[in-house]
Amino acid sequence: MKSNDKKKVIIIVAMAAILMVGMSIFMRTGFRSIKSNRLQSAQEKQSSSRIEKERKEDDIGIKAISVRIGDMTYIMSVDAGKAGQEFANSTPFELEMVDLNNNEKYYDSDEKLLADPYKPGHVDVGDVMLYGDRTIVIFYKSFDTDYSYTRLGKIKNADSLEYMLEGDKVIVEFYK
Repeated sequence: MKSNDKKKVIIIVAMAAILMVGMSIFMRTGFRSIKSNRLQSAQEKQSSSRIEKERKEDDIGIKAISVRIGDMTYIMSVDAGKAGQEFANSTPFELEMVDLNNNEKYYDSDEKLLADPYKPGHVDVGDVMLYGDRTIVIFYKSFDTDYSYTRLGKIKNADSLEYMLEGDKVIVEFYK
C-alpha cells in the first residue's frame, strides 16, 4: 500500500472512531435531552391548554358544587344563570331544610336571592330551585307543577335522594 493510501485509511479509521465515540455519547445523553425537551414542550402545551380551559370555565362560572346530606355527598351541576352562580359563589353554607308536600325540602332565607322565575311545568328528582326570592327548594320526587321557580342547579345521581331527605327536617351542606 502506498503511503497516501495508508494516510487515507488512518484518517477514515480515526474519523470512524470519533464518530462512534460521538454517537455513543449522544445515545447516552442526547436522546434523553431531546426526549426531555419534547416532554417538557408537551407538558408546557398541556399546562397552557389547561390554563386556557380554566379561564374559559371561569368565564362560564362555577359548573358544580358538592351537596352533603347525612353521610352521602352528591354533585350538583350549577345553572349558568346569574341566580345559580350567585348561589354557588355563596357556598359553603349549611341549611336546616323542612319537608313540604312529601316531595320537597325547603329553606326560607333571611336574605333576598337573585330570582329569574319561569314555569318549568315539571320538576324532577334532584332539581334545586328558588321559589320566590327567599325559598331554596330541593325536590326529591318528580311531579308536574304550575308554580314558578328560578333554577339554581340539579343534583346528579339523585336515586337515593328521597331516602336521604326523609323525615321532617334535614341538614344539607352546600360547598365547593
